[in-house]
Amino acid sequence: MIDAAQERIIDCDWHYQDSFKEVAAYMPEPWRTKYKHSNWDDAGVKQNLSSFFPTSTGDRQNYGKVVREHSNYPDEPEEPERVREGMDFLDIDVSLQISHLILAMGGVNGDDKRVQAFTQGYVEYMLEEVLDPDDGVYGLAPMPYGDVEASLDILDRIEDEEAYVGACFVTAGASPPLGNRKYDPIYERCEDLDLPVVYHTGGSGLDEYVRAGYQEMIETHTLGFLESNMSQIVSVACQGIPEKYPDLDIVFMESGVTYIPGLVSRLDEEYLKRPEEAPLLDTRPSEYITDFYFGTQPLEISARNELLELCFDMIGTDRLLYASDYPHWDFDSPSIINDLPMLDDDDRRAILAGNAEGVFGL
Repeated sequence: MIDAAQERIIDCDWHYQDSFKEVAAYMPEPWRTKYKHSNWDDAGVKQNLSSFFPTSTGDRQNYGKVVREHSNYPDEPEEPERVREGMDFLDIDVSLQISHLILAMGGVNGDDKRVQAFTQGYVEYMLEEVLDPDDGVYGLAPMPYGDVEASLDILDRIEDEEAYVGACFVTAGASPPLGNRKYDPIYERCEDLDLPVVYHTGGSGLDEYVRAGYQEMIETHTLGFLESNMSQIVSVACQGIPEKYPDLDIVFMESGVTYIPGLVSRLDEEYLKRPEEAPLLDTRPSEYITDFYFGTQPLEISARNELLELCFDMIGTDRLLYASDYPHWDFDSPSIINDLPMLDDDDRRAILAGNAEGVFGL
């Protein structure tokens, strides 16, 4: 077995715990001025106290894994030096930073420009204060995909920025689903820039998964995080995004791996009965989906080894990307990959770094 501490490790899902106070200084007007007269400063980094983005079930700090020394989720804003400290703590060589607050953007239904303003400010703040390729700190630029032109503006902004290595789409709340032709100009531009598209699940809307009335986070966190990604996998595959943009790398983050065999089996069964409803596809949806990349976190290590091995075989170890989700309460350390008995050393190295090197050009 390899010594993970001696191997290169790329963490494809590291959350920068941004606060409105930090980002607002970089937001365009009138949002910068509106911020000064709001209570957003009191929100800190807690999504469920913010008047800017909506709420989701529960305070995640109350329960779950004991919060580590280096994990202050979700009370205190992050500081750039703490990213480096955390990377040292987990023996991470390269981290891909994703906004913490933007995970709630899918629940915004107001007809204003707050999502566009926040993403623009976040991109500038991270470039100025946090990202540094020399330190192995890279970013995934959040896409305000509801506004295609604003998304294209962000892609134009980061075109020549080495620090940004992908475009991040929060899957929760996307309407229409992300396979819709509305988003084609964004995908076309990402393909042109050789930027992978990273679909990341989110917490907004968890209280109304299927119908309102769920009472505990254990319910909504199980169902909602899966549903957000599954709904977009089906949409992206059936609407032919991989056929239209064959050079576009597609990544799904933060829903583990055990759901994938069941989802693709169900989808293939439907396709074989109704192939005319997916006219852009040249083969079964599963053939496209297993060419996507998948972040490993939260890896279902409580599952039987033979089930995990089946999932890894179906997806392919060349399509798995190590992801910690650090510093969130349920993060996975690199040892979670190193300790899996069904993997050989080449598989471990591929998942911990090799696959990400190819996808993100690192």
